[in-house]
Formats: sequence, structure tokens, C-alpha cells
Amino acid sequence: MASTPHDLIARSNKLGSDPRVTNYGGGNTSAKGTATDPVTGEPVELLWVKGSGGDLGTLTEAGLGVLNLARIEALKATYPGVDREDEMVAALDYCRHGLGGAAPSIDTFMHAFVDAAHVDHLHPDSGIAFATAKDGEKLTKRAFGDKVVWVPWRRPGFQLGLDIAAIKAANPGAIGCILGGHGITAWGRTSAEAQKNSLWIITTAEDYIAAKGKKSPFGTTVAKNKALPPAER
Repeated sequence: MASTPHDLIARSNKLGSDPRVTNYGGGNTSAKGTATDPVTGEPVELLWVKGSGGDLGTLTEAGLGVLNLARIEALKATYPGVDREDEMVAALDYCRHGLGGAAPSIDTFMHAFVDAAHVDHLHPDSGIAFATAKDGEKLTKRAFGDKVVWVPWRRPGFQLGLDIAAIKAANPGAIGCILGGHGITAWGRTSAEAQKNSLWIITTAEDYIAAKGKKSPFGTTVAKNKALPPAER
């Protein structure tokens, strides 16, 4: 497991610098690891996760939220249900470790609950194409087999984190998932493995679309709405 966030930042910057991987300002990445609690001197399990509103491509350590994993896990015992999701996001403030750090985003639970040391949640165009397709679940099975699992749409938050964790546990051979109506999530035992898995999902989706997709999936261009030549834009 990671002991510092340095690999996480490097991975985030690489993923976030390519618009084919994730749209500007979108997505979040994380790493789990052990640090020494400055109060007790004992080891403590932490989650470093990209903070709310930040950009992966320019992420620095100041843009990470740092949370105590045991405290996030403890929230499962007090979870009141999907009707009160907002309360769980507010509770993340009481799970933070140390001073400063970025505010944790609503996707933090996905990163915390998935049983993997490194998790990437991204919004690539190719992944969104699968996530928003009418037959997205069937397409996911055809394109990825058992390596990538479909997750039905659910509002981001606590329950979605539980859903993805359960799906990963039920599919030990999977490297990630397509989140219906949303994007993709991939994981790995190491930072390099998570990055490799994220990029594999994206390129596999691109290749499938190139081979199977229609040239004009939204129909022919309406003449009066034709794009202006570059020089006139």
C-alpha cells in the first residue's frame, strides 16, 4: 500500500493532462496507505483523495483530502439510507486527518469502500459513450467481457460507494466498471496498475466504438447548423 501521496499525484497529473482520458476538472483519484498518527505514535490507515473542485492535470499535495479510513468505515453503522445522503457527505468533515487539505468530494466513498489500494474515477469521452448508451449494459459486456462490470446509475455518494464495493467483491477478476450515466472507475494494487487499468478501459472503449460505431451516431449534419470554418470561429 502507498505510504505517501507522491505516486498518486504523478498518476493524477498524467491522467489529467490528456483530454481523451478525462474532461478538464473532472474525475478523481485516490491512494490508501499507512502513516504515523502524530498524537498516538501508532500507525493509522489513511485515504488520500483528490479534493472537490480540483483539476487532475495540475493536482498538487495541497489539493488532496486526507481522511482516516477507520472513521469512514464506521459511518456504515450509522448510514440512514439514500434519502439522507447529504448527511453522509457532511460527515466526511469529521473523518479528516490532520490540518488543512482539500475538502473531500462526494465521490470519496467510492474510493474509500472499494477494496483496492489505488482507485481512479474518470470521465473519458469513450467511457461516457458507453455509460450513456441506451444499451450500455449490453455493450459493456460485449466490449469488455468480465473485466469491466456495469453499475446502474445512482446519484454519486455513500450508496454508490457501497454498490461499487459490492460489485468488485462479487467480480474478483474485474479491473473496473462503467458507471451508468456517469463515467468509469478502475482500480489496482499499485499506482501503476490502476493507471494501466484505467487506460486499458479507455482504449478498449475507443477501439470498440471505432470498429462497431456509426460514422454519424447522431445523424447527418443539419445544413443551417453546420460548423463555421476554423478561421471564422
